Amino acid sequence: MTLGLGAILRALRKEKRKTLRQVNDETGIDYSNLAQIEREEHDCNSATLNILANYYGVTTDYLLGKTDNPNSVIIKVADADGLTEVQHQLLDATKGLTADDLIEVNKYIDYIKSKKGN
Repeated sequence: MTLGLGAILRALRKEKRKTLRQVNDETGIDYSNLAQIEREEHDCNSATLNILANYYGVTTDYLLGKTDNPNSVIIKVADADGLTEVQHQLLDATKGLTADDLIEVNKYIDYIKSKKGN
């Protein structure tokens, strides 16, 4: 049986010897939201999923139970083919950023989109 997202996140948090409050403080993700995600009472949006994957040093595919390898990335050829060279460069540029860095990048992307009316 494959573990759900909540169980995987709880195991990773305990492995890092972190409390929910510490994860909240270090990622900026709301404490109650984290607790609900771990109890599988609340869905995890893609931004939160990416922040948690980066925080725990694993891939989103691992968190979602698509792979047992925490460092394995599953890329669908159709998805990868649809990305422009600039999008590939942007993805590469985010490697190694902290959760706080990614939050700031996401805020800036939202700002740019809001200026364009998207």
